[in-house]
Amino acid sequence: MDLHNLVLFAGAILVLFFTPGPGIAAMIARTLQSGPRHGAIYGLGILSGDIFWLTLAVLGLSSLSDVLGPYAIAIKLIGGAFLLWMAYGAFHSALRPQADIKPPLIKGRLGLLATYMTGIAMPLSNPKAIVFYLSFLPAFFDLSQVHLMDYLSMVIIMFLLFILWVIVYVGLAHKARDYLLKPKVKRYGDFATGFVMLGVAGLLLIK
Repeated sequence: MDLHNLVLFAGAILVLFFTPGPGIAAMIARTLQSGPRHGAIYGLGILSGDIFWLTLAVLGLSSLSDVLGPYAIAIKLIGGAFLLWMAYGAFHSALRPQADIKPPLIKGRLGLLATYMTGIAMPLSNPKAIVFYLSFLPAFFDLSQVHLMDYLSMVIIMFLLFILWVIVYVGLAHKARDYLLKPKVKRYGDFATGFVMLGVAGLLLIK
């Protein structure tokens, strides 16, 4: 894959990453609810799922997406359940703003792992990501000619754009977080976060 094709690939990934969708909405909501670290980890989970689909496409193993059906359902259910749990935490906080009740989320490394796994569930069950990597890319790029260094270059491009993606969305959400933590504003913010999480969980579970 020459430099021209890598630039085109970067442009395609840029559009994929920055096009508004449930993944971005959930990442922003996660940032507002638990801080930028959780927002970035959620985004890293999405990136990991995207790299998984890219790897299948490069290896010419698109048919494995059918084999993953039962496992994809399990991942979808786990991810959806955790998003519903986060929605419950946001609604609980909104309904009892004076009690200073923190969302009932798992703390520490285990909490970050749960956030990461929920992020992975998004692209693994998202038709948009599957169509992009298994249909769109093979139609525009001869992935049979992608060698190891080409593949590593593609992954590096995705990681660099991921950093930009996190800086933009998580950074802006975190800057607004102090304002959104004011008692009255926080209550409406918690309701909004809860509805976003609920909506994303619904999309994840019904697709």
